[in-house]
Amino acid sequence: MVVTEHRAYACGCARCGAQTRARFPDDVAAPVQYGPRLASFVVYLLHAQFLPERRVVEVTADLFGVILSAATVAQMSRTCAGRFSCFVEVIRKLICDAPVKHLDETGMRISGKLHWLHIASTIKLTFYRIAGRGKMLAGLIGTVVHDHWKPYYSLEGVLHALCNAHHLRELQALTDIEKEPWAEAMQRLLRRACHAINIAREHDKPLEPKLLALIERRYDAILAGAIAFHEAQPPLPVKRRGSTPRRTGHNLALRLSTFKQDVLRFLTDPTVPFTNNIAEHDARMAKLRQKISGGFRSFAGATDFVVLRSLISAARKQGWNILTTLAADPSTLASRIKLA
Repeated sequence: MVVTEHRAYACGCARCGAQTRARFPDDVAAPVQYGPRLASFVVYLLHAQFLPERRVVEVTADLFGVILSAATVAQMSRTCAGRFSCFVEVIRKLICDAPVKHLDETGMRISGKLHWLHIASTIKLTFYRIAGRGKMLAGLIGTVVHDHWKPYYSLEGVLHALCNAHHLRELQALTDIEKEPWAEAMQRLLRRACHAINIAREHDKPLEPKLLALIERRYDAILAGAIAFHEAQPPLPVKRRGSTPRRTGHNLALRLSTFKQDVLRFLTDPTVPFTNNIAEHDARMAKLRQKISGGFRSFAGATDFVVLRSLISAARKQGWNILTTLAADPSTLASRIKLA
């Protein structure tokens, strides 16, 4: 560790007695403080590698001979989050304006209570926020890719694309557990459609209209058979007055039929992927943080986490060095963002 001492000369006027003292550098605000590189390293260990605060204290002591307190680690995190909050707001606006964005959500425990972490992602950017489960991100345009969680359809002025990885998992469960033959046929069709569009995109061409029409006809035929199969089954016992229960496979078939355009949007829009894996990968990082530390003791700590995870995840996607980014001037980063 390198220690830098700053001295400010002071002098007094012989006539009026006024004292004048030189200014310290703007980033020197306390009699003793740690520099930006050490603070960046601490934030990196805390929010990029998810080390608990006590282990961060151990690492800095072993590597640098610097004995920090857990309170100092928390303060470094809070100070860094405050510096980059405006930059993360820039990320939010860019994602809202992107032609295609991926949305997901997951539970997060704060002060022993369940809250919700919302994720909005593109290939190059990530934005996290804490909000009520049904409170959607405002200002979205373009196409949103998601897992068919119902509140997403409350968004206005957007197109929807559904995650087919979710559909494949649901169809696999119907095949393995319920032994419904239509599920295997639909699973095979979706995989072949994905393969066909991938080949077309490799050659920078749209899907052939005849092939697209064939896939849609086969899609409709499989679902018609699935709905007919379930309508012929004996009804399930009614558990609540006024309700008509349906089997899991029946519900899935009706959903795939009703939202056919959103399920197959990846075939007609070259910017829409087959899955929502981008947002799910970003959500997995937040779940990893919770598995290690169990949750957050305060809402302020959780807010710092979402700001810094937004920054770190976006920096990784942009190909920036994480430590250099954490120590950088936030005002210089916006001009360096690449959207594609």
